[in-house]
Amino acid sequence: MAAELTAQQVLRTWLLTILGERGGSVPTARALTEMERRYGKLLSEEDQSLTRRGDESKWWNRTRFERKDMERAKLLVPASESRGVWTLTEAGWEEYRKIERAEEVEVALPVPIQPVGKESPSRAEVTTQRVVRSTAVADYVKQIHDYICQICGTRLITPKGAYAEAAHIRALGQPHFGPDVAANVLCLCPNHHVLFDFGALVISDILIVTDQRSGASLGRLREAPGHEMGRDFLTYHRMCNARVVEPQV
Repeated sequence: MAAELTAQQVLRTWLLTILGERGGSVPTARALTEMERRYGKLLSEEDQSLTRRGDESKWWNRTRFERKDMERAKLLVPASESRGVWTLTEAGWEEYRKIERAEEVEVALPVPIQPVGKESPSRAEVTTQRVVRSTAVADYVKQIHDYICQICGTRLITPKGAYAEAAHIRALGQPHFGPDVAANVLCLCPNHHVLFDFGALVISDILIVTDQRSGASLGRLREAPGHEMGRDFLTYHRMCNARVVEPQV
């Protein structure tokens, strides 16, 4: 079950962000409420489920424990001094600034130089080989899911009707040579199709979708009667797109 829970480091990043953006000091209840308002869509069903005591959600309970770890790491003022208000120390502020700097680097992309292009593009005749995909398989998967993305639940409507894409879990071409069968196909929106193909998203054997960039769970993959995903294909996709963990210096 632990694999379905949002990673503790992610909870810490969220909490630091909330505190930093609000001046470094926020009452306990408000801090948790603000985290849920901002990041609630990224929480899994397991995160949202209640603890054994049944008095609060698991992510809420785990955030409280993370707050204690942050206090031991001297990122937060001790509870005995802050009295119900979560307050950043100078070390905590520095951790928040690191998050800010990382976001700035990600956002500050270089401005591309517009190419001149060609008024009259030339033409060339080429011969290519490609895998012949089964339209029937792709149509079956999309129809059985009513063109609803299995990850986000989006159903795109165009002037020509509903639109979705058939995403192969184990790619058909070299070097993967996956089979063109329904068990190896997902019904996805264009955005999540691209993210899945590039390994930004992976799916566990119990169908929990994880964003590998943040470590956050996006919830459980949507299912439909008559379409069972092949777990061996999901395992293959995870192995091909496993994150490389840098050693700690």
